[in-house]
Amino acid sequence: MSTRVLIVEDNTDLRDVISRVLENDGYRVMAVDSTENGIDAINDNDFDIALIDINLPGKDGFSMIEYIRSEGKTMPLIAMSARDGLQDKLEGFELGVNDYIVKPFALKELIARMQSHLRIAGTTNQTAEISTQRFRINPETWEFFINNKMIELTKTEFRMMHILMLHKNSVVSTDDLVEFVWGDGPESLNPPVRIHLAHLRKKIHDTDFTIIKTIPGIGYKFKDE
Repeated sequence: MSTRVLIVEDNTDLRDVISRVLENDGYRVMAVDSTENGIDAINDNDFDIALIDINLPGKDGFSMIEYIRSEGKTMPLIAMSARDGLQDKLEGFELGVNDYIVKPFALKELIARMQSHLRIAGTTNQTAEISTQRFRINPETWEFFINNKMIELTKTEFRMMHILMLHKNSVVSTDDLVEFVWGDGPESLNPPVRIHLAHLRKKIHDTDFTIIKTIPGIGYKFKDE
């Protein structure tokens, strides 16, 4: 089945160009011009990825991003905006975008970023619950359990645990982990990975580093033995 893309962009020319290029590449595209229409599209359809303009008429794109994440939807979101200030980028990543691309941009770059995020999403159903001997994570409800006891994780910790459990017993490279958790945002926007991992390890009682193993120079491996 073709990849399903939602475009939310009020600039008619840009919306039409992106739609045409993606459709020519085999994507199934729905394009709308406002947050309100975008929310209706999200409620009525399933998408694999969404491209959302921030400077929309009425409610801005940040409102739509916040709504999508509040509904528990985990598909990749790419913010498109002429706003290139640090505060706007920080707000976007805090609300849950996977990437933030500044206008004007080359369509080839936009498509490359899309493909990167879709590749991370892969063929795995990211909303499916994952269980191991002691751990259980539900990306649809944003709930995480240890021995059936719910544990509160931050959004960053949850996404870290999610990718590690998606690839349990396999190594997740540091680059893939960063891209899955934060998208392609500048690394300077985020504290070092090891700080977040330290907090996560504390919450899952991994003081001896046997649950989340560090593979020096490569990445991390989750094991529940």
